[in-house]
Amino acid sequence: MAQVQKICLNIWGSLMDLLYPSVCDVCGESLVRSEQYLCTSCLADFPFADKDYMTSKGILDLFEESYRPKELYSLFYYNKYSPYKNLIYLVKYHSYRQLGVYLGRMLGEQLLASCQADCIIPIPLHQKKQKARGFNQALEIAKGISEILKIEVLDDVVIRTQNNVSQTGKNSAERLKNVENIFELKRPERIQGRSVLLIDDVITTGSTIGSCLRELATAGDVKFYLGCLAQTV
Repeated sequence: MAQVQKICLNIWGSLMDLLYPSVCDVCGESLVRSEQYLCTSCLADFPFADKDYMTSKGILDLFEESYRPKELYSLFYYNKYSPYKNLIYLVKYHSYRQLGVYLGRMLGEQLLASCQADCIIPIPLHQKKQKARGFNQALEIAKGISEILKIEVLDDVVIRTQNNVSQTGKNSAERLKNVENIFELKRPERIQGRSVLLIDDVITTGSTIGSCLRELATAGDVKFYLGCLAQTV
C-alpha cells in the first residue's frame, strides 16, 4: 500500500511540474527536478561575497567601538542591475519564507569555519509590520543559519518599539535620527557574557543595525558578529 502511495505521489508531482513548472528565482528559467530555487547556471555564477573586500570597505568602522562587531559575514553582493537582487525582493516583499531559510543555510555554510557566535538574534520587525507582512525575513534567514551552525535562535531578547518610516531616500543624518531608540532589550540575561550573531537581510548604511547593536550591548559583556544575506556595492 505504501509503495502504491509513493508511486501516486511521484506521478502527481511530475504532473504538477509539467503544468506548473518551478522557475529559477534569479533568471526565471524552468528548474529540473534536482534543482531548488536556483538553476545550476545561476548557482555556478553566484556572486559570493569576499570577506577581505568587505573588511577593506570599512563597513565595521561605521559602528561605535563599544558595540562594533568582530566580523561581518555577507552571502553575496548585489546592485540594482544585478538579477540576484530578485532573491532579496522575493524574501523581503513577496513572502518567500522557504527561500529565506534556503539562503540562510547557504550563509551558514560560509560561516562554519570562522564564526564563533553561540547564539543568533534576527533584527526584529515592529509588530504591525510583521503582522502585515506575515513573517520576519531576518528570522527565516536565522533559522537556516541555525540549521547549519547548530546554535540557538533568540527572537525574544529584543523588540522593535517604534514602527519607523522607511530609510529609503534619507541622507545619513536623517537615517540615524529615524532609528533612534526604536529597539528595547527585554531579556538581557539571555545574552549577557555571550557571543551574538546579529542577522539582517541586507546592509546599506548600517544605521538600523547600529541602533539594535547599541541596545543589545546594554546587556553587558556581549561580543557581536554581524551577518546578512546581501551587501550593496
